[in-house]
Amino acid sequence: MSIRVLLVDDEKLERVLIRNGFDWESNGFEIVGEAGTGEEALEYMMHKKPQLVLTDISMPHMDGLELSEQILKISPDCHIIIVTGYREFDYARRALKIGVEDFLLKPVNINEISELANKIKVKIKQEEKQVQAVEELKASVLADQDIVMESFFQRLVENRIPKDEARRKLMLYNCENLMVECICLNIQLREDVDEQKLSKEHKEIINLIRQQDYQNFVCFTHYMQNIILYFTNHKYESVIELAAVLHDKLTNTAKILATIGISECNQGFQGISKAFEESKKALSASIFLGRNRSVTYKEYEEVMNQNQNKEEIDWENFLFALQNSLTDKVNEYIQEYVELIQCSRVTDIEYYRLMIMNILTRAGTTLNKYGMSLAQLVGEERLYKEVRLINTLNEMAEYLSQTLRIIMNYHESKKLKQKNKVVVEATAFIDKNLFDPELSLKLVASKIYSNESYLSRVFKKEKEISLIEYILKNRIEESIRLLNTTDLKVYEIAEKIGFRDSHYFSICFKKQTGVTVKEFKRSKN
Repeated sequence: MSIRVLLVDDEKLERVLIRNGFDWESNGFEIVGEAGTGEEALEYMMHKKPQLVLTDISMPHMDGLELSEQILKISPDCHIIIVTGYREFDYARRALKIGVEDFLLKPVNINEISELANKIKVKIKQEEKQVQAVEELKASVLADQDIVMESFFQRLVENRIPKDEARRKLMLYNCENLMVECICLNIQLREDVDEQKLSKEHKEIINLIRQQDYQNFVCFTHYMQNIILYFTNHKYESVIELAAVLHDKLTNTAKILATIGISECNQGFQGISKAFEESKKALSASIFLGRNRSVTYKEYEEVMNQNQNKEEIDWENFLFALQNSLTDKVNEYIQEYVELIQCSRVTDIEYYRLMIMNILTRAGTTLNKYGMSLAQLVGEERLYKEVRLINTLNEMAEYLSQTLRIIMNYHESKKLKQKNKVVVEATAFIDKNLFDPELSLKLVASKIYSNESYLSRVFKKEKEISLIEYILKNRIEESIRLLNTTDLKVYEIAEKIGFRDSHYFSICFKKQTGVTVKEFKRSKN
């Protein structure tokens, strides 16, 4: 991009000489104008925003020094070269005080213009790079702030932040009203679309929300990809209306299919997470109330209240059994759950389907730590279609067993990968530090951030040899190589491969090879 230049002199011939005497364009400059007076020059400054100004010092009405002062007030980053026939020190001192870049004495030497212009060009380019770097840094800081803020709200709504810390952060983000009262809107998109389309729709929704004239709200994306919108200082009825308008715009303007779960109005710090949980439950009711609409927590409760039997299974132990793939235990909980529903004596098939979604929604939360959801794992369309086809308690039990098996298999695959990862990391560290005398199970575990007992167990299961045996085996193999290729003494080899005690090395050598070091050396001779 060319550097913009303005020529200022009340003598046209001087301007022509400067313009034509130096090939400005091929040297990366663009002359954006010529001015015969200081007043004209200021007009150019306002509209053309030159980066470099060459001005005569002696002009009527406003001399070059006065002009320079005015220019630097308008554009402090502008570079100014004074062209003058004066050689008085006083002028130079005043010009430097103002901030003039340099001087050219008349008659103008084109070589001097070339040298000075190119020097200033380098300086301007460096300044532009610095400005760009600062802007990129600002953008990066803002992006990091958004990520930090989003992470905070994700943990806040799941009640994973202490109250005092939450209060401080909410005050920092000017969102302390959340701790007074709030209503949560949980916006769920179809998850069976491709990731690129889903990301695009998320951005469109966030932008649409920000375009609305909402007051007292907080909006962020949950790590499970739902968009969470909290309203504070709003009446419940007005939030219902806002949700209806938002849904209409999503459907008819943005052409995005979304379901919105709406909580009750909740108070206090605990009300934040409670509102979030209520919004999730409202979403689960969409299985029979219909998707691509707003569903309130009250609508969810209306169906749930049909159950006169308020007993529930032990959800904590159920989720533990699920995460640890205790198939028999999970099947027991399924049977218990189905029996509780049967005892309620509710005959509405839609209620059965809601109860299926109730247990599956809870089961799906165990996948969240992997950044996965049940709809993503099974397929959202498939999930809703299959639940809609269930008509009996037997079908319900069978479907739950099949679907929960899918979840358990996923947990098993993740654990297997995790075990493999630990062993790979441990092996890599051992191989890199094999001859370190400090190498031990404790050291390896600490370096790969693993538990000693767990590492020992999974390493032996994977390698069919203990971690310590693996270290000794590889050290002895290296000692054999050294015995075959060098004239090192036994104690030197022991020290070289990580043994502090040559006697202990000899014991390990015989145990590994079946012969002593001396016997081995004799055999090779």
